[in-house]
Amino acid sequence: MRDLPDGFLPGGRFAAWDPEPPRYVVADVDGTLVGSSGVATTGVVDAVARARDAGLVLGFATGRTRHAVDDLYRMLHLPGPHVFHNGAEVRAGGATVAFWPLGHQRLRAVMDVANRLRLYVEVYDVDGYWVSAMDERAAPHWELLGFEPKGVIETADQVDGAGVLKATFALFVGQSMPDLLAALEAVDVKPGPAHSPATPQLRYVNATSPNVDKGRALRAAAAHVGASLRATVAIGDALNDLPMLAITGTAIAMGQADEEVSAAAHLIVPGVENDGIATALDALVALRELAHD
Repeated sequence: MRDLPDGFLPGGRFAAWDPEPPRYVVADVDGTLVGSSGVATTGVVDAVARARDAGLVLGFATGRTRHAVDDLYRMLHLPGPHVFHNGAEVRAGGATVAFWPLGHQRLRAVMDVANRLRLYVEVYDVDGYWVSAMDERAAPHWELLGFEPKGVIETADQVDGAGVLKATFALFVGQSMPDLLAALEAVDVKPGPAHSPATPQLRYVNATSPNVDKGRALRAAAAHVGASLRATVAIGDALNDLPMLAITGTAIAMGQADEEVSAAAHLIVPGVENDGIATALDALVALRELAHD
């Protein structure tokens, strides 16, 4: 067992922590890189720069589309590979290197669920998204994404299902998440609950192909840069981060993470509002430098 780095608490799997020196680091966005302000703090920007200068390869691992991290990318200059759409797409060097589409049949099933439960849903391809209604209650999410919908989608036949990477339900006050999760699982679609501190009034469920999650995508991303999983680090705070935390040599949970996430992590850092990821990155730089001394 290794010593606990300064500023860290032991996660549920600390006793099993036995990594290789860190090489590739992926970080969730909402609740990890950014908090309620929706932007990275100066402390996070500076820590990312130190990690990048130390030779760490850094990427996003998020439920967001690539367009929705453009501002953050310009702030942080993370080189990638990146995991987008909750694991449905891996991008590197400005191009898609792996993706697992939802497909037309499952998209039709998702639209049927939305109509039957009278829920708002967004449908994403690599270039943008459509919405089931121009519902102003979802406007905070559009603002968070940073770009407007392409238009309204009423049926799956309006788009090419082979190019659809995911659908995202935004649940408003009074709408049932358990009912939605059960309905999606019944039609062979994987539901991934998610949240953003920047839109506390909304709860999200990403709907993807059953073989999609951040863990599978991270395997492809790590292989793309020739990094072993033991030399890969994942940092997150929500249930949709569990698949990537399960496979990496170093799994780090944010201080405000769900209890199940903390139990799945080797290490726990301070919460997002206290720049916990900066603590994590500086410790990873120190571990990398120690290994190269």
